[in-house]
Order: sequence, then C-alpha cells, then structure tokens
Amino acid sequence: MLYIFITWLILILMLILLAQGIQKISKDREGSNFKRWGGWLIGLFVVGSVPLGYALYTELRGGYIGANIGLGLALFFTWGYCALLLCVILIVWGRYWYKSNKSR
Repeated sequence: MLYIFITWLILILMLILLAQGIQKISKDREGSNFKRWGGWLIGLFVVGSVPLGYALYTELRGGYIGANIGLGLALFFTWGYCALLLCVILIVWGRYWYKSNKSR
C-alpha cells in the first residue's frame, strides 16, 4: 500500500511541476492559464489516479496471499505514465530555460 501512496505523491508532484512550467512559459500571453490548461491538468490527474484508485481498492479488499496482477498492472501503467510526464516536464522547462537565456 505504501507503493501506491508514494506513486500517487510522485504523480501529484509531476503535475504541479508541469503546471508551473506551463505558467512560466505562457506568462507573457494574456488570459488565465487555468482556463486554458486547467481542464487538461485535471484530465491528466484523473488518467493517472484511476489505476491507483483501482490498485488501492484491490489491495484493501483482497485478503488473499498470492500474486495480485491488477495491482502490478496498475502500478506499471502509472509508472510509465509518470515517465512520460517527466519527459514532457523536461521539454516544457527546457523551453522555458532556452527562452530565458535567449532573451539575456
């Protein structure tokens, strides 16, 4: 169960970093960032949290000893999803650092 909570915290941390990176890149544009990107960020959070919710449900409900394939698949999907989010975060922050160094 600890793996599920740690993975969930890592997912939230990555989404926060992504939101901050998007906010820094689009700082010069007009309009609210949450109006443009809020729906996407909530959608990304739901896509990453549903498998973790399923894993937590099966972990708490199941009292049998044995291999829990659903738990493994849910964590494997979420870890892959976190790796994909990490690549996107690195691209977003790389663009921000490139733009800030280019303007100097």
